[in-house]
Amino acid sequence: MLEIIKLIDMKSWVGLVGVLFGAMLGLSGVIFANRSSFQRLKLQLNTEKERDHAQVKREKLEELYILLSQWENMFFSNCLKLTLVMKREIDYNQYLDEIIESGQASNVDFYRLEMIINIYAREILPLYKDVLKCRDKINNIAGAHKQDYMLGNFNGEEYLEIYLGAHTELNIKVKKLQEQLAELATNA
Repeated sequence: MLEIIKLIDMKSWVGLVGVLFGAMLGLSGVIFANRSSFQRLKLQLNTEKERDHAQVKREKLEELYILLSQWENMFFSNCLKLTLVMKREIDYNQYLDEIIESGQASNVDFYRLEMIINIYAREILPLYKDVLKCRDKINNIAGAHKQDYMLGNFNGEEYLEIYLGAHTELNIKVKKLQEQLAELATNA
């Protein structure tokens, strides 16, 4: 084998070394190009992922805004109907019939509303809890009125002012929640 190597002249060795050197340069160029391409693709995929996530979040927040508005409309509609009972313009059975009728037409999905808040809008969770506290306060007033009504006290005027005041408070809190939600959706 050494004899074969000795038979090869120096020009051939220089050519072979040149070919090997060129092959190494070419290979390193391909490696650097592939690495750069891989990093660019990785950055592009991360950017697309973030953009898609932001788009999905914005769509969910828009849906939440609509659900919240539908809930607010339904809740305030029920409030107005109960104030008619408190003013003795309708009786409790008529009120319940109207609630049942409007409830069948309502398509507010409370579970979806809470799910979207808990997954996509945790930033507004304290405001939502304030809204729920106001709702509970209103429901307690309505419950106290119902108990009096069942006992034969059909005049609900004593509840009317605090009931409407609690609804005004709820309206303010819902509007604040919607403003925060709109800002969150805008920045998503």
